[in-house]
Amino acid sequence: MPTPEPIETLSTDVLIVGSGAAALRAALEAHDQGAEVLVVIKGEFRRSGATFHSVAEVGAFNVPDDAGHMGDSPDVFLHDILVAAQGMSDPRLSAIVANEAADAMRYLEDYGVSFERNGANYLVFRACFSSRPRAHVIKNHFKPIVSALGREASRRGIKVRDQLMVVDLIVRGGECLGVYALDHEGKPVIIRSKAVILTTGGASQLFEKNLYPNDITGDGYAMARRGGAWLANMEFMQAGVSTAAPFVNLFGNYLWDALPNLTDRNGVRFIEQYLPPELSLREVIAAKERHFPFSSSDISRYIEIAIQKTINAGRGTDLGAVYMDFIDCRLPEVLADKSRSIAQMWPLTYQWYLERGVDLYRDRFQITCSAHAVNGGIYIDADAQSNIKGLFAAGEVAAGPHGADRLGGNMAMTCQVFGRRAGKAAAARAAALSHPPLADAADEFRGTLASYRRTGAANLAVLRDTLKRAANRNLLVVRHGAGLESFAALCDETRETVFTEAAIAAPADFVAALELVNLCEVGSMMAAAALARTESRGSHYREDFPASDDAQLTNVIIDTSCPQGLRRARLDTL
Repeated sequence: MPTPEPIETLSTDVLIVGSGAAALRAALEAHDQGAEVLVVIKGEFRRSGATFHSVAEVGAFNVPDDAGHMGDSPDVFLHDILVAAQGMSDPRLSAIVANEAADAMRYLEDYGVSFERNGANYLVFRACFSSRPRAHVIKNHFKPIVSALGREASRRGIKVRDQLMVVDLIVRGGECLGVYALDHEGKPVIIRSKAVILTTGGASQLFEKNLYPNDITGDGYAMARRGGAWLANMEFMQAGVSTAAPFVNLFGNYLWDALPNLTDRNGVRFIEQYLPPELSLREVIAAKERHFPFSSSDISRYIEIAIQKTINAGRGTDLGAVYMDFIDCRLPEVLADKSRSIAQMWPLTYQWYLERGVDLYRDRFQITCSAHAVNGGIYIDADAQSNIKGLFAAGEVAAGPHGADRLGGNMAMTCQVFGRRAGKAAAARAAALSHPPLADAADEFRGTLASYRRTGAANLAVLRDTLKRAANRNLLVVRHGAGLESFAALCDETRETVFTEAAIAAPADFVAALELVNLCEVGSMMAAAALARTESRGSHYREDFPASDDAQLTNVIIDTSCPQGLRRARLDTL
């Protein structure tokens, strides 16, 4: 029997998987603490991931500094977070976010991130689910954060490996000791690490319509679950209205204040068809001004429900969208009132759309419902550590600071707060440990790679597209028991097909196969959590259980050690 080829092996103190805002903040903090740091990314360093991918004209970064002069404070901020969370966040982690937001902004400013000003004051607006204007504005979404912190990481000489696909965690005895990965040529790599920080983002590529780049495929969620980490709140995911053509962009919630027109492919107004008789179209559209994401918690829910049902019924455009315009609406009225968020944001927004081919005063454009950020993920403690020792998580891949709904402007800020905490705690752990032996790691990794047959005829792109379309119909906005069960079955079937029947020839094919398996596993988790929650709460809407149920004020925890693969518990008891 021939001797297996040796596998490249690396070692470091702190390994960071991902290179977005949370990753870079963690890297800089761990480096400050004296740790040797290695950042690995399956794309290109400083040019990949959700933070770098602009999907709005501006980025919002919540800080309760009362820049809006309306009596804001960390306590008011925390209250807003908990109200939006509806009992589904860990209040201990929510309090950390509220109390450390200001320090996070100051840190970014120190490294050159510019926050927009209105004269001598910060430009702020009241973002989704907030009671005060505290969303500080960054032009060009969050690219400036990646640019500033990435530039500093490069200046310090922090080690980076581009185009490295992390396949799985190395877990022994409840501790994470590193990862298995593939390089751009498809060659296996083992990275030994005293601490691993996952900053892999969300999983919105599970959906046909989404606001994320192609590489955000739920890798962190899937590998954490396979390693035995607990995941929470996977049924809570932000979806909302976005533009679909001529460009894809998050639709700012403040724009609803103008009461725009919505029509189907035939020019027919359709929202009224889905409203109960006691509600008017005007009051339902006006309610959307409070928040971008879909939420079952108020009457604005009928907007996304109507859009998604119209598209599902075949009355959408060829792109799977509907039409919107601001012609002959109340735009002049709201722009004249300078106290309104739309009036303050309009110059930036109008110019952004105009540069992309849409004159908001005169043009019709296409909108749809798109997947955005997952509010759940790997459950973490105050140090951003999971139940697996040495496995940390920060950013969208982590759960706890957010709940059923999440304040707009909180995700980017939370990346900074828990990126710092993860980097600090991971460095402290690394300083106290030495690398244990991993004699069986190479054989285990070879076994994982050999589980893919690779010689079938199934087309990976077709399989992925089929999964994404099914997710859009059954998991995005309108959920029903039968549809969730059908989607879960498709996830299992697709995953098995990838292992046994997929055509995998080139290294890029193998990465695509790994990503599709991860999407299937994340889809299964989300469907299982959504089936377990037989109520509607925040971003989770069950058409067959449209009301909330206070008897279900416990979190759904994905836990592979349980007979059913999940359990119910409150996060603040874990």
